[in-house]
Amino acid sequence: MSREQQLAEALVGLADSFADDVDPVVLADRLARNCVELAGADAVGIMVVTSRGDLRPIAVTEEQAAFFEFFQLQADEGPCLDAYREGCRVDVRDLAGSAGRWPRVVPFAVRSGYLSLHGLPLRVHRQTVGAVNLLLRRSGGLSELDLELAQALADVTAVALVNWRPERLRATDISNRVQAALAAKATVDMATGMLAEAGGITPGQARAALRGYAERRRGRLLDAAHALVRRTLRPDAVLTAVPVPGRADAPSAPD
Repeated sequence: MSREQQLAEALVGLADSFADDVDPVVLADRLARNCVELAGADAVGIMVVTSRGDLRPIAVTEEQAAFFEFFQLQADEGPCLDAYREGCRVDVRDLAGSAGRWPRVVPFAVRSGYLSLHGLPLRVHRQTVGAVNLLLRRSGGLSELDLELAQALADVTAVALVNWRPERLRATDISNRVQAALAAKATVDMATGMLAEAGGITPGQARAALRGYAERRRGRLLDAAHALVRRTLRPDAVLTAVPVPGRADAPSAPD
């Protein structure tokens, strides 16, 4: 099986939070295994945040990684904790030379046989809900491409985790969600038509303006469409807020 096929299967497996045999532990185990098999880590540990705001391990691929995760929590320091707290990736390509930053954790990691590691945030909609530790028994770390792949797998898993429900999905639930998707599409189409008529632009330009308006306000496309349809948002407020190619009065794009 090619790597592309493996990746496709991994993404499907991580995203399927509605399967009868899937629970949060299974999803986390799949992510850890995929980071080893696809991204090239030697060992992986995954932590998620509790309701009290502290981290707890949910998946590891080997015993030494489990010890390392617990040691980070006990020492209250380490790349995995920093990745969670800062919400960004932490690369440690030479662990032995990083003792100044993590004076207790680094010696423990080196004694455990790890020479480099990466901490990845586990995040959903800009909110960090945990972290992933990619451990390697060689210095230098992973390539940028492999790290981007691991982060993409982590992001998919995080979304699946927060959407998982202990109750099995019923046939009526699936039907209702499909109908909700169709209703959302109809609302967006109606809002797009209103913008096109009000601005004398094409439907494609109107859709781009609506999407740009929502993105600039870090909101959802559907929410902006609902506001237009309900007349709580004026079409000119959308059309003047973002550049619309082809309109003479379009504002210039920000530098």
